[in-house]
Amino acid sequence: MYLSFPLIILIVIVAVYFLNRYLTYTPHGPISLKSGLVLKVLKEYKGDDIFEVRRQFEKMSERTNYEKKLPITKVINDKIPCSNREVPVRIYHDKESNQNPIIIFIHGGGWCIGDLNSHDQQCRRIALETGYPVISVEYQLSPEVKYPVALNEVTEVIEYIIKTPDYIKADENQIILMGDSAGGNLAITSALKMIELGYKDKLKSIVPIYPVIDCHGDKGGSYKQFDSGLILTEHLMTLFSDQYIPENQDLKDPYLSPIYSDKLSELPPCFVLTAGFDPLRDEGELFANKLKSLGNTVLLKRYDNSLHSFFGQAEFGQKGLTAVEDINRFIKDN
Repeated sequence: MYLSFPLIILIVIVAVYFLNRYLTYTPHGPISLKSGLVLKVLKEYKGDDIFEVRRQFEKMSERTNYEKKLPITKVINDKIPCSNREVPVRIYHDKESNQNPIIIFIHGGGWCIGDLNSHDQQCRRIALETGYPVISVEYQLSPEVKYPVALNEVTEVIEYIIKTPDYIKADENQIILMGDSAGGNLAITSALKMIELGYKDKLKSIVPIYPVIDCHGDKGGSYKQFDSGLILTEHLMTLFSDQYIPENQDLKDPYLSPIYSDKLSELPPCFVLTAGFDPLRDEGELFANKLKSLGNTVLLKRYDNSLHSFFGQAEFGQKGLTAVEDINRFIKDN
């Protein structure tokens, strides 16, 4: 028995509809088709081996080669001398000008995973969109080292760039600190460190992207609402924190949990980006609103129906690319 052509078309339409629904459905609302595909490919990790998480993340990074997709005029791997070692950095320089600010990008990964390669796509997009040089920092990971080693390395790198005018053809007196997730935490806390060291006037702006803000106490809200099945899970956050934070550490230390800092009013203009379906959403928004209450220049934008890690990655759909454009507008206006 042969099916009529209209019936075949109808079956295809229905199949496509249900496949699309299957890929874009979450209990919290729809996500983009690309984000849905990512969720279906990734398996939620429920173990306790941080090195296995790192290996899996590195394999993902190896598959995404953006040197040809997003060519940059000049990409240089270098090392910056710090107290304990030379810290690897990668410089993305598309348009040279002594008047351009310098973007220092601090990668996420729960302070335990990630490197220069894992965030190559995001850094390339930022450099191309803004025309500013981007310096990506590969700080030491946990559990090999604990807090505050990563923060100290990032701070020393920033200070070195400020104090070495010939390091890069750009304006070392206009520093933009940017980072995602744990890197967003380090962007904020390194800004606070730089203020403490007397470099407040060198900071042009900060851009924390779905940052970790508060490592203290029990969490509710988005942290529990989106605790599983959506890239970042409560289990992973606990695993990361256990590796990064030393025993008996004061969890209200403002350089670990910046929401408790008494210097927040001194921060430069700040653009806080959050993802709608992200455990870290509420604390990022709480941070932005606290800055607003202190009179800071703040832009807060939630990217609805988006997942943690969506920023700057084409694999997650258009919203992550729109976020790069939004950042460009913010730092040009501030």
